[in-house]
Amino acid sequence: MVQPRADLEEFFHPQAVALVGSVNRHANPDRLRATYAERWGDRWYLVNAKGGTVGDIPVYEHVTDIPVPVTLAVINVGTRLVAKTVEECGKHGVPYVIIFSAGFSEVGPEGAALERDVGEVARRYGIRVFGPNTNTNAFEVIPDPPKLRGGRIGLVTQSGHQGRPLVQGTEFGVAFSRWVPTGNELDLEAADFIEYFAHDDDTAVIAGYFEGFRDPVKLRHALEAANDRRKPVVALKMGATLAGSVMARSHTGHLAGSDAVVDGLFRQYGVVRVHDLDELLETAALFAKLPAGTGTRCGLYSISGGSGTLMAEVAEWNWIGVPKLTDTTQKALRQLIPDYLTVANPVDNGAQFLVSAPVEDRRRVFELIAADERIDIIVVGITGALGKLTDNFAEDVAAFADELEKPVVVTWNSFKTDEPGFRALVESGVPMFRSFRNCFSALRAYAWYQRQSEHFRHRVPMSDRVPVKARRLVSDLSARPSGPLGAADTRTLLDAFGLPMTAEGVATSATEAAQWARAIGFPVVMKVASPDFPHRSDAGLVRLGVSSATEARRVYGELVDQALQVKPTAQLEGVQVQEQAPAGVEMIVGMAQDRVLGPAVLVGTGGVFAEILNDVAVRPLPLDRKDVEAMLTSLKGSQLLAGARGRPRLKRDALVSVVMAVASLAAACADQLLEVDLNPVVVGPWGAAVVDALVVTGRADRDLGTPAMSRRMNPMPGEPWTSS
Repeated sequence: MVQPRADLEEFFHPQAVALVGSVNRHANPDRLRATYAERWGDRWYLVNAKGGTVGDIPVYEHVTDIPVPVTLAVINVGTRLVAKTVEECGKHGVPYVIIFSAGFSEVGPEGAALERDVGEVARRYGIRVFGPNTNTNAFEVIPDPPKLRGGRIGLVTQSGHQGRPLVQGTEFGVAFSRWVPTGNELDLEAADFIEYFAHDDDTAVIAGYFEGFRDPVKLRHALEAANDRRKPVVALKMGATLAGSVMARSHTGHLAGSDAVVDGLFRQYGVVRVHDLDELLETAALFAKLPAGTGTRCGLYSISGGSGTLMAEVAEWNWIGVPKLTDTTQKALRQLIPDYLTVANPVDNGAQFLVSAPVEDRRRVFELIAADERIDIIVVGITGALGKLTDNFAEDVAAFADELEKPVVVTWNSFKTDEPGFRALVESGVPMFRSFRNCFSALRAYAWYQRQSEHFRHRVPMSDRVPVKARRLVSDLSARPSGPLGAADTRTLLDAFGLPMTAEGVATSATEAAQWARAIGFPVVMKVASPDFPHRSDAGLVRLGVSSATEARRVYGELVDQALQVKPTAQLEGVQVQEQAPAGVEMIVGMAQDRVLGPAVLVGTGGVFAEILNDVAVRPLPLDRKDVEAMLTSLKGSQLLAGARGRPRLKRDALVSVVMAVASLAAACADQLLEVDLNPVVVGPWGAAVVDALVVTGRADRDLGTPAMSRRMNPMPGEPWTSS
C-alpha cells in the first residue's frame, strides 16, 4: 500500500507565507487583509525590494528579513530575479515555493535556461518548487454547491486557464476538494498531486487535464495509490504522437505512437479517458455522486416519445442496457399513464401528466421504476425547457430523489437555464448532464471502471538481465550507428530471448541457397537479407513456396537482381532461406520506444495489412501475462484465435509467451533498441512462430529526434474503453 504524502500536507497547510513581488501601496489595509485571509489566514508577510508599509502592514525588503519561520513563499517577480529570490528563501529555511512568474521553458530555450538555474538553486537548498508559470489557485477555497451529494473532485490541471471552467462546475452542482494548476512542473508535477488526492479523505474522484507526463515511475506509483484507495481517475490527455511521426521504418512504429502508449497505460490502471472539458466535468461528477457499485441498467423516463427514443438509441451506442420493465411494473404504470403512451422502457408520461396528475401519482411513477428488479438507475431526459411542464418534472426529481431506492441522473439538454426547474436540479445535487451523449458515455465509463477495478494490481519491474548468448551483441549495440540490425544479429538476439524462430540460413550464393533449402526441407521461403529493405514484401523481395533446389538457385538470382534494381547501393547480406511456417493466423508483435513512458509492446492482427487494419493493443512496461491476455481480448481479431466459424482453436498461450518474450527483450535492451517488429507471427493449433523480424537499434533519448511541436500538440484521441 502506497503511503500518504506528508510533504504535500505541509505544502497545503503552511505555517506562514511570504508574498514576494509587487505591492499595491495605495490599497486599503483592511481590504488587503480580507483579500489574503481566505487563502493564507493571518500569517502572511509582504516582501518587496523597496520595503516600506501599506498602512500599518510592513513590507520587508528581503525574505530573510521576516522575523518568523516561513514555510511557503509565493514568488511573483521578474523572470531573471526568480533564482535570486529562491536563494533568499533557501537562506531563510523556506521549504516550499510557488513561482507565479512566467517567461521560462514555455517561451523557448532562453527561458528554459533560466528555469534550469532556478532548479539548481532550489535543489541546493532542498526547496520544493511548485511552478513556475502557475498561480495560487491550489489554495483557493472553492465553494460547495447548495447540496453536497456524494463526494468531491480533486482537480489537477497543467493549464491554469483550462481549470477555471471546470471549477465553475459548482454552478452545475459539482463539488471540489481542491484545484491544483501545476504550471511548468520544474519539480512538483501532476503525478505528485494525483498521489496526494489518492490519500485525501476529502477527495472521492481525481480529475485531470494533462498535456504530458514527466516521470513514468512516479506516475505509475500515483495511479497505484489511486487504485489502492479506489479513487477513480478521469483524464483529459492531450495527444502528442511524436514516436509515431519519427519511427517510419516498421509497422510497429506506425501503430504504437505516443498516444497509443498513453492509452495503454491508462487501461492498465483503470484511468477513464475523456475528450473535452464538458465530458471531463460531467463524467468525474457522475463518479463522485453515484453510490459505489451502482449498476448501469437504465430506466429511461421523459415527457416525450421522441426524447425516449433518442435516449434509448444513444444508450445502445454506448452499450448501456435499457431492459424491458417487468410486466408487474408495466401494469402498475398503466394505472397512471394513458394507454397510448409507452411504459415498457422508455417510460413516456406524455407531458400533461406533470401538470394534471397529483403529486402522489407523479411520485408513484418514480417509485415503480426504481423498484423494478431489472433497473439500477433512472435517467430522466429533459430536452426543451417548457415552463411549468419541465419545472414540475425537475422539481419532482429534486423532491423524490432522496426517497427512491435507486439513484436518479438527469439530462438538461436545453440552452435555456434561467428556469426554476434547472435551479431545483442544481440545488438537489443529482448528477446532471447537458447531453445524452455525455450521460451515457459517462455511464459506460463508470461500468468500465468497475470491471477494471476487479483486476487492479501492482506490477513489478521487469528484469533487465540479458541472456548470456546475447550479451556481447547487446554490449556492442551502443557503439553502432542507429538503424536496422542485420539478419544474423537479429536472429541471435531474438533466439537468446526465447522467441520461436522458424529455421533459416543466410545464403551468399545460388549454390548455398539450394543447400540451405535442402537442409531445411521444402517448401521454403526466400527473402533478401538487407537492412536497406525493412519492408521486403513491398519491394517484391520475398518468395513463398520455393519447392526445389533448382528453383532456389533461380530465385536467389532473381531476388538479388530485384534488390539492386530497387536500390543499386543496397547493402546485401545475402538471401534468407527460411522454413515455411504451417498455416495459421498472422499476428504482429512488436516493441517501440516512447520518449516519456519508455518501451512499450504491441500485439495485433498482422500481415501485410497490419497498418490498414490497425487492430492493435499497446501497453508500456512493466506488464504481465494478465495484461497480454487483456490486450488479445481487446482485438477484433481475437475471434480468429478462438477458432471462429468452425476453425480449430489456436494456441493463444503461445502468442502470450511471444509478447512476454518481446517485453523481456525491451526491458533488458531499452537503452539500445528503438523498435522490434515481428510481422507476421504465425499462430496455429501447434503454437506460434516468428516468420519475419526487424530490429532497429538506437537510443530513445538520441534517435527519436526533436519534437516538431510543443507538448501542447493535441490530435483527437480514441475512446479508452472501446479502443484496445
